[in-house]
Amino acid sequence: MKTFVLSPSVNKGANLQALYLSSRNWLSYIEFFEDEIKFFKKLLMKYFILEINDDSINRINIINAEIKRLEREKNQVLNDIFCYQSNLKATLEDMMQLSEQYLTIQHNDIQEKVKALHPVLDQIKQRLYTITELEIRERNRLSE
Repeated sequence: MKTFVLSPSVNKGANLQALYLSSRNWLSYIEFFEDEIKFFKKLLMKYFILEINDDSINRINIINAEIKRLEREKNQVLNDIFCYQSNLKATLEDMMQLSEQYLTIQHNDIQEKVKALHPVLDQIKQRLYTITELEIRERNRLSE
């Protein structure tokens, strides 16, 4: 019986393709992430600009600054992903000779950056929920 053995170059290509597919998932996550940021910005503008007190304005400005900082971080990660995907593609097409080990290290680094975005978004969500709750209480108190 004849046994099929993958040559190192075929195996390397399969590993690089797996890394590329994983990086495509990051793009999907970033797209969802962008939608949440847009929602939070609209929430701030629509519901908190009118009828708020000075304390709330300060909190909103802090949240808005955090959102802007998070967007910058997200954009940097997105640039890293696109650059990484270009390197992978060029390596798969034999236009560039990057080692699989280097690409794996780069992959893991970007993976950590993508993961690091989530806790920041969660913190912004929590602050938005807190300020929303305070505003609702204040409006209810004033309407009594």
